Amino acid sequence: MWGRPSELDVVEMCNVWDAHLPSPHGSDPTLTDIRALDSIDLFAFNRLLRVFAERRAVWTALAGPQAILHRGGLAGAAILGALQLAGPGYRLRAFDSLDRALEWLGVPQIERDFEALSASLLDVADIVRRVQATLEAEPGSLSAAELSRKLGLSVRSLQRHLELAGTSLRKERARHFVARAERLLEGTELDLGAIATMIGARSAGQLTALFQRVRGMTPGTFRRARVVKPAE
Repeated sequence: MWGRPSELDVVEMCNVWDAHLPSPHGSDPTLTDIRALDSIDLFAFNRLLRVFAERRAVWTALAGPQAILHRGGLAGAAILGALQLAGPGYRLRAFDSLDRALEWLGVPQIERDFEALSASLLDVADIVRRVQATLEAEPGSLSAAELSRKLGLSVRSLQRHLELAGTSLRKERARHFVARAERLLEGTELDLGAIATMIGARSAGQLTALFQRVRGMTPGTFRRARVVKPAE
């Protein structure tokens, strides 16, 4: 896990576990590497804890030992602390070094292969994080040339790196606009037209279409799900 996993990331991960655990390899040792976690989405975090609790009876009967590799920090500490609450019955143990985690799991011989795999994934993910951080830092809309120059790349190189990461500049711009819209939907009572203007969308209609493409729901549905109603 790296960056800031979303609820969709958690859903995909849980679907993998649902398919993996009943398989012949379901009881094999597993390692979750959260060293590159930047921050936590509260709703994704709650979804993860809820699934761990809801699936406990089934998952604990099938799962083998599970090591969690972390580097400390607030995000890592939050996940480790919460899993202590949601994880009774799971054979979980946290480590801050890869060699000790693999030794506990009984597979010390895979350290070099694991580090190579981890590096290949994080190198790909790093360009996405850098693009999102640069877009976030700029109040206006950067052209492809301006963005590439700030990242120290040519436009062609940036496009190639994003393609290797399974995305594109168009998709990352859409994610950036939607992330800004989400903060305004959660934190203000502004209507869609005002939010569209603030994030640089041409209209409320364009914002809605963008939101549906990225999030699979309308801005209104997102806002209703996020608004906490006062207790009666």
